[in-house]
Amino acid sequence: MKRKFIIITTVPISLGFFKGQLQVLKNKFDVEVISSPGEMLDEICRKEQVKGSAVTMKRKINVFYDVVSLFKLSILLYKLKPEVVHGSTPKAGLLSMIASWINRVPTRIYYIHGLRYQGLKGIKRRLLICMEKLSCFFASHIYAVSYGVKDIIIQEKITKKHIRIIGNGSVNGVDVDFFSPLNQKVPNLKERYGIKSSTIVYGFVGRLVRDKGVNELVQAFLKIHSDSPEVRLLLVGDFEKEDAIESNIRDEIILNPAIINVGFQKDVRPFLNMMTIFVFPSYREGFGVSLMEAAAMGVPAISSNIIGCNEIIKNGYNGILIPSKSVEALTKAMEKVLTNKDTIDEMSKVCRGYVEEKYEQKKVWDNTLKSYSEITTSY
Repeated sequence: MKRKFIIITTVPISLGFFKGQLQVLKNKFDVEVISSPGEMLDEICRKEQVKGSAVTMKRKINVFYDVVSLFKLSILLYKLKPEVVHGSTPKAGLLSMIASWINRVPTRIYYIHGLRYQGLKGIKRRLLICMEKLSCFFASHIYAVSYGVKDIIIQEKITKKHIRIIGNGSVNGVDVDFFSPLNQKVPNLKERYGIKSSTIVYGFVGRLVRDKGVNELVQAFLKIHSDSPEVRLLLVGDFEKEDAIESNIRDEIILNPAIINVGFQKDVRPFLNMMTIFVFPSYREGFGVSLMEAAAMGVPAISSNIIGCNEIIKNGYNGILIPSKSVEALTKAMEKVLTNKDTIDEMSKVCRGYVEEKYEQKKVWDNTLKSYSEITTSY
């Protein structure tokens, strides 16, 4: 009989990290998922053919709602009686580790995708650090998404427990067949958006928020555009109220005809295909999934030199690394695309092979199943 293995995330969209991986885990485990209610939870359960349960969890810290969520989650785990609970994302990670510890679940996996407290100060930073320490305390096994995240956890003494990393890092790897510049199913949208084949297109995929470096990206682009009016900036993502960008930057994105904002897209491949270079000036990351996807499509990147990104991008090889929060450094890197086209072309040729070797999805899945199987063989 297969051991019951439950994956818990705060919101259903985060279950997308395990797309396809769930089928591999089902070879050995009886897999179920738990997240906040919504159509996306139902859709994931239907597509992945797994059972799902809904427990409302707030992403922001709210003592009353968090206690209610913990109570409901504890009752649900008591009924389901899993042998493995896999908690990820900060709030679900904390609640799931406490609830599974209360229920004496033998294998309690806390998977750290990133460290939200990085870049913060004051009470909020201390609260988030405390959450991380508690999640690790109640976990029986801890996994980090990248070597950079692992190093920070050790340096900042979040836990003394052993921290595992699957393969070269990454939650789910990248599907190099799906994300391929040779995939005939990916349409060419340049004509639709009035972009010539010779136009230099700077691209970004992600939430349009401050932490992703969108303020700096737009400022740097405007400097480039003033001297080279033919260049374009392509943004794939939605605005958000939390961690919102500056109002003048938002207005520029909406009104400037040289900036193309297509909003959130389920399939980002046609837009990656339009990019000359991917620009990712984020402040913090656990692991740069969008960097992997862009590289698989043959698009090199300008990226912040931060954990989770500098493991994917090697400066001068498959991209350019810059300090985060620096408009000047970002502008200089973006100018290189105009003045060193041969170098960018060389980067484009090698970036796909690099992610194929290190992060090909099936390799990640096999290593994940092997790792989880090893930690559950003792009982």
